[in-house]
Amino acid sequence: MAGSADGPPQVDAYAIADLIGLESQWRDLAERAVEPNPFAESAFLIPATGHVAPRGLTALCVWGAPDRKRLDALAVLGRARAPLAIVDVWRSELAPLSALLVDGERAIASLEALAGWLARERPGIVALGLPNVEVNGKLAQALRGISTKRALRLAASNPRQRAALDCGPGANFAALLDAKQRKEWGRLRRRLEGRGKLEFTWSHEPAAIEDFLTLEAAGWKGARGTALMADANRATFAREMLRGCAAKGRLQIARLCLDGRSIAAGAVLRSGSRAFYWKTAFDETFGEFSPGVQLTLAMSRSLEADGGLSLADSCADPNHPMINRLWTGRIDFADFHLATKSGSRIAFPFALSARSAQASARERIKSLVNEWRDRRR
Repeated sequence: MAGSADGPPQVDAYAIADLIGLESQWRDLAERAVEPNPFAESAFLIPATGHVAPRGLTALCVWGAPDRKRLDALAVLGRARAPLAIVDVWRSELAPLSALLVDGERAIASLEALAGWLARERPGIVALGLPNVEVNGKLAQALRGISTKRALRLAASNPRQRAALDCGPGANFAALLDAKQRKEWGRLRRRLEGRGKLEFTWSHEPAAIEDFLTLEAAGWKGARGTALMADANRATFAREMLRGCAAKGRLQIARLCLDGRSIAAGAVLRSGSRAFYWKTAFDETFGEFSPGVQLTLAMSRSLEADGGLSLADSCADPNHPMINRLWTGRIDFADFHLATKSGSRIAFPFALSARSAQASARERIKSLVNEWRDRRR
């Protein structure tokens, strides 16, 4: 993770709309990234920033040398709203990871350049916030490295876990399932098979994308108003993103069909050696057969046998009632905060305390809104 031998990194700020002109360098960076992250690649991020992002985002690009031929990092930053504040790498509410790509060989130098740019150009910023960082991953390792190297304070908060599926040689998720549940799911599958021809398939065709979106909108997410098709901007984003990922070989739609009719579907994004189970939907008229579980069981067998994958990330909330029973692997995440200047003995802890209070207030409001929605259903 050494710095570039071609010269010191150069940092440029871009308007979000100008990022499309960097697609070739961006795509190359994604192939070299310290950790796979399809949610920071152009196929996802350009539609997201165009249709579902707030205003005021800024993109910072770190170049490996003054000739600006090799892109070593890309970070989309949110807006800092107060002095002595933390500026976050932006994370869409539709993405489990933030909009950050960092070169695997030059991670420490690139993060150092980002922190240095903020210290010079945004002196009121106390820290760079990086949400949903894998605690035992290479990005976290690089953050700890720069913290030690430059005496920049580093804090991790809000620890949590997400279900994951081990893939590749020797993987056998079914052997780890609860025997009683496995027997029950098998019984339900046989009942489904008694209704007609049951078939699991993968597809990246436009018809499969539309089928998935329609299925999601017809279920409880549609009733609650959180389905992708429930909002015009979300629907436009979803279509552009899914079709763009499909065109780049980054998307697979998993489908469970009964006599040709989809009764469950899931959108899986791929990046490097990882798959990301982004969204799932099922036909609630078949709810007694657990079609979402049946889809995930079939999909899991296919993913774990894929020689190009090492892990599948569920993208789910902690303690998700369905996926946690099926995928027994876990990824540890936390929110990291890196000081932009050495020292910061007062400002850094003050900013963290203020951030914690704001997060608690937001969670309380979110809980109240969800309770209100549930009462109206």
